[in-house]
Amino acid sequence: MASGKSSVGHLVAQRLGAAFLDVDALIEAKSGRRIADIFTEEGEAAFRRMEAATVRELLPLRRVVVALGGGALTDPALRREIRETGTLAILAVSAGEALRRAKNAPDERPLLHPERAATLLASRTEAYADGHLAIETDGKTVEAVAAELLRALPTPGRTTPVQTVQVEGRHAAGITTLFVGCGLLPKLKDLLAIRAMKMPFVVGDTLTAALFAPNVRGARGLARLPRGEEAKSLDAVRGLYDAFADAKLDRSDAVLALGGGTVGDSAGFAAATWMRGVKLIQCPTTLLAQVDSSLGGKVGVNLPQGKNLVGAFHQPEVVLADVATLQTLADEEFRQGLGEAVKYAVGEDPALLPWLEAERHHILRRRPETLVKLVSWCARLKLAVVEEDERETSSARARLNLGHTVAHGLEAATDFEGWKHGDAVAAGLAAALALGVREGSCSPSFAERVSALLDAFGLRRRGDLPWERIRPFIEQDKKFTGGRSRLVLPVEGEKCALREMPLAALEAGYREAATW
Repeated sequence: MASGKSSVGHLVAQRLGAAFLDVDALIEAKSGRRIADIFTEEGEAAFRRMEAATVRELLPLRRVVVALGGGALTDPALRREIRETGTLAILAVSAGEALRRAKNAPDERPLLHPERAATLLASRTEAYADGHLAIETDGKTVEAVAAELLRALPTPGRTTPVQTVQVEGRHAAGITTLFVGCGLLPKLKDLLAIRAMKMPFVVGDTLTAALFAPNVRGARGLARLPRGEEAKSLDAVRGLYDAFADAKLDRSDAVLALGGGTVGDSAGFAAATWMRGVKLIQCPTTLLAQVDSSLGGKVGVNLPQGKNLVGAFHQPEVVLADVATLQTLADEEFRQGLGEAVKYAVGEDPALLPWLEAERHHILRRRPETLVKLVSWCARLKLAVVEEDERETSSARARLNLGHTVAHGLEAATDFEGWKHGDAVAAGLAAALALGVREGSCSPSFAERVSALLDAFGLRRRGDLPWERIRPFIEQDKKFTGGRSRLVLPVEGEKCALREMPLAALEAGYREAATW
């Protein structure tokens, strides 16, 4: 405690060009309470459980600097996980120096009492001896400690400036301007000036707001949604309405959705319905959202009766795809967007497939210039389909559902926890390819080629659930009517096509793909 973790961590993150997170600040944002109040109301044991859960949520992230709470390392299991995941740097401080630094804000550290500080520090000796690095901070400035820590860390590779790509998509309400680049968030004001837009009100979730909202300078305000599907509820949207009202947002204002698909859906629906619609800016921070969900204007929330039952079409004025945000993603989350990218290659643009094969190593290493090309290529394909069929009145937009009938079945059958979307799409693609081989729309060698790419990206492409378990959910698919389904089939060398055929044909493809 009071060793300067937050100040040093923030400065180190700036120097490294990385994101910075403070565990205590995250806990306060998620709980809506001060740390001291949590200690008073629930006790230290309850706080430590919150702390451990928060730290474990951060462990899969990449390229982040995290300031831990002073007692986080007293949990041996958590300490071991931290050491195995990243570089653990201990900032050492004497009890007397800690008390001197903390005297201006005594309420912020409920365990730091003058008569017990030395005893507390001694009790944590074992925990604090376990770091990869240890730096004494007594008598040193924040800048000096940060410089010492930076010298001890591996030197990051030099980055090459990446050119920003601008794409326009047309729809009934006008034009969506898409910017794809690296390091765009701090330039938001200048980019919005191209569309004569003023700075927006920002909506993130408890993690994306902490990671990225500091880069959006001059915003009208900030509201935080819960993480994951909890964000997509009418209660969460009601909270956004309260925040909009407090900020006095009117019809001339804009809302910026800063996060993955759930943030985009919930904030987008709130924007679509606040004062019968205000401008929307999508700033997707996951690869899945950058190549898919942030584009096309679909926004909505869930009900207990089902997903996305309440929604609207509300096209964004601007989509800002900053691939720098993808550097923090956990590997598992990053690969979910790759499932959709392969779908575009199989279903929309045959030229994308050999490019993905050739660039797969650079994609997996998250080379910024490669990610810019990947995102802009996929975005152009989706925007073209949306322009052709904005509100799903023809079969064009249904092409984007290639692999999704099986995918939605896998997701729903596991209550949206056992299968993530990109993995489920990969399994759906494999089933569609097996069906395509049976129907003669693609060759076995083509199916093998796509399967190899899915494997190279680390995607799960074998459905592990019995057909009987996913069938009820597939029968609820909007493309399934009267005992027959309009299935999206891959067509080798061309765009995919819709064909009406019995569900038994898809079952055969699903079973066969599981054996590949």
